Amino acid sequence: GSCVTSLPKRSCNKKKRGERMRIGCLFLLIFGRGLVEGFNAATTTGHPKSNGSVVSGKRVVVVGAGPVGLYFAALMSQKDPNVTIELLDKRAAASTNAFGLGVGHRMQNRLKDVPGLYDQAISISAEVESLGIPLVSRDDLTQQMSNFVLDHFKNCRLTLGEECVSVDFDAKKITTSSGRIVEYDLLLGADGVNSKIREQVVKEAGDSIKEQHYLEDARWKALKLPKQPDIEGGSFKPLRHPSIAGGRVLPKAPEGHILLLFWKDAHGGGDNPNGVDTIEDLKQMIVEAMQDKKSRFPNPLRKLMGLEQGDSVKKDRKVVFDEAALEEFINSRAGRAHHLQIDQYHYKDSVGLIGDSAHAFNSLLGQGCATGLESTHTLVESLMTSTTLEDALSNYTEEARKEAHAMTELSLVNYAINGGVHWTSVRGLPLILWNMIRGKGLLKRIVDINVPYSAIAKENSRLLRMCRRRFEKLRKPLDYYSKR
Repeated sequence: GSCVTSLPKRSCNKKKRGERMRIGCLFLLIFGRGLVEGFNAATTTGHPKSNGSVVSGKRVVVVGAGPVGLYFAALMSQKDPNVTIELLDKRAAASTNAFGLGVGHRMQNRLKDVPGLYDQAISISAEVESLGIPLVSRDDLTQQMSNFVLDHFKNCRLTLGEECVSVDFDAKKITTSSGRIVEYDLLLGADGVNSKIREQVVKEAGDSIKEQHYLEDARWKALKLPKQPDIEGGSFKPLRHPSIAGGRVLPKAPEGHILLLFWKDAHGGGDNPNGVDTIEDLKQMIVEAMQDKKSRFPNPLRKLMGLEQGDSVKKDRKVVFDEAALEEFINSRAGRAHHLQIDQYHYKDSVGLIGDSAHAFNSLLGQGCATGLESTHTLVESLMTSTTLEDALSNYTEEARKEAHAMTELSLVNYAINGGVHWTSVRGLPLILWNMIRGKGLLKRIVDINVPYSAIAKENSRLLRMCRRRFEKLRKPLDYYSKR
């Protein structure tokens, strides 16, 4: 009798187990498929599946493939791989005398937004022990970043030796130097301080966009040197000579050095240091500048802020030259120190400006590229979180302008700590000392990635007001030298 009564119970349990198995299979069928697709997307594209952006499925054309343009391509592609990005750059080949660039803490922080980008960006770099940051040739940095973008993101295309010559903002088309017509949904000007995109935007926008663009009384060039017998590999020595206002020896990877030279343009239109007309003149000037000398009138602020770091004293240094680099130096056009502020980083609902195209300043504090990456990060975040492209660009201007303008103002501290002893440096000394005493020294705050540029500018507002007055006396209009 007990056997007969137990049979229905086993049958009941069997039915329940069957129900649970069917429910489990249904769960795996519904949710497991999504998990597998997500896993496949992550492993085949190198980044997790995106929620999309306002440019998802659209075409972004970036004019200028320097560090800032390439950072946009990498970060935007990581966030939304469904965006088609085309980069154009007028450079067809690397320069022999590319200048050196310090990859500071703020720049490192932004490059690390894209896993693997920072490591590849500095894969060809040297390090100055006293600075504690890697130094790279700009061309090496650009080459490594472009390799990373093209290797990791199939939605990106890079064309070298082609530049934008005109823009039809209404039709959303650009014409390139090769005659090619390229359509866009979003056009980004990343073509530097002499941006063709910004020039056409300001011209078409008229009074609705205000631009302040001046030249500082300084020209610069870089010169590559091979490995030197009398200079340490990690040298960071200052250069002094009557023909130049200043300069530095920078290490270059894998070996050798880069000389960065600055001079004031006493006569206007000079593309080489004063008194240097031939390669032999240049060699003699460099050999003399390489010998250690003390400044007759040292600026106390430079020493106080740690800007007079150099090597141990040594005279009678022998210098080895690269003849091709010397020839390129003599025949190339000198760079200028620009001061650029523009009150709007976008135009209509389809054009944006990033990097030096939107803001530019002298290189004293080493924050030019870092500021460009920071504002570009703001743009990508706006594209990801806004509901329309017009709103994204408007939000980008509003958020990025505050920090970029603050850093542009901070660069004016150059007018207190350069040029020997003068009234601004004397009056600025106690202000800089006071901030250092209360733990808010300018250089200390600049390298702190958690402190906004706007906060640093506010802490140094009195000093910056004095510096701006001196800047306004000495600055030159953009067309000053072309009219002479």
